[in-house]
Amino acid sequence: MILVTGGTGFVGSHLVRRLLRRGEQVRVLARSVAGISGVEAVAGDVGDVASVTAAAQGCAVAIHLVGIIQERHGVSFQAVHVNGTRSVIEACRRANVQRLIHMSALGSRANAASRYHQTKWAAEELVRDSGLPATIFRPSVMSGVGNSFLPEVRGLLHRGPFIPVIGNGRSRLQPVWVEDVVSCFVGALDRPDTAGQAYELGGPEQFTFDELLDILAAVEGTRKPKVHLPIRLMRPIVWLGSHITPRFPVTPDQLTMLLEDSICDIGPMRETFGIEPARLRDHLTD
Repeated sequence: MILVTGGTGFVGSHLVRRLLRRGEQVRVLARSVAGISGVEAVAGDVGDVASVTAAAQGCAVAIHLVGIIQERHGVSFQAVHVNGTRSVIEACRRANVQRLIHMSALGSRANAASRYHQTKWAAEELVRDSGLPATIFRPSVMSGVGNSFLPEVRGLLHRGPFIPVIGNGRSRLQPVWVEDVVSCFVGALDRPDTAGQAYELGGPEQFTFDELLDILAAVEGTRKPKVHLPIRLMRPIVWLGSHITPRFPVTPDQLTMLLEDSICDIGPMRETFGIEPARLRDHLTD
């Protein structure tokens, strides 16, 4: 039996389908089990050790995917990424789970600039110190059905007479198809020697943000000029907007991440899991 936390989310829904096709027995931990079918669903929350422990009973492997990209309604990065991971680790110990496969994020590192990456790194440190045979994955921006990032970027193409770009548009991305990410997770199940390792996951191409917009505009058939908005102007606007309404499209933390490169060496990904990752253009219509 494989326990999946975050099994109803973007990556989780793709992963669960793949596991079921492999004939695996899957148990999904979710806050609400209404509408979940095809798997054993257990109501619970990663913030509650008791509920995670109950869900982990009888499982040989736990795949921990739960994460948030934005803090809202009192739900913090610390609570979800750090405390949630601590709960999963403790539950694995109590339930005698033999393997842990953990989702982090590209850019997570010591002394990261953003709170998102800081807390993802803190969660990784907990996993490394847990004593459990664990594999860590750090994907770049992902594409695929159910993804929110690319649709949000595409939305910029259709608002107003120009395409707004925060900063100079030169930060680099390496989008990876979600099914390639799933292949790595599944590959780790078959490779116990990946325990104790962390793998950065990306696609075969790197783009600046400007280049990504050009690609998406060509797909959408949109021809508009890009207007670069100075960071010194946007920082106070983003800070004020995010404090006025939780629905403001960008937070100060996300602004920090937007200005960083999200690229990696995918040699270890290719060599370990035998994957030749898909190009972005091959799945833009998914």
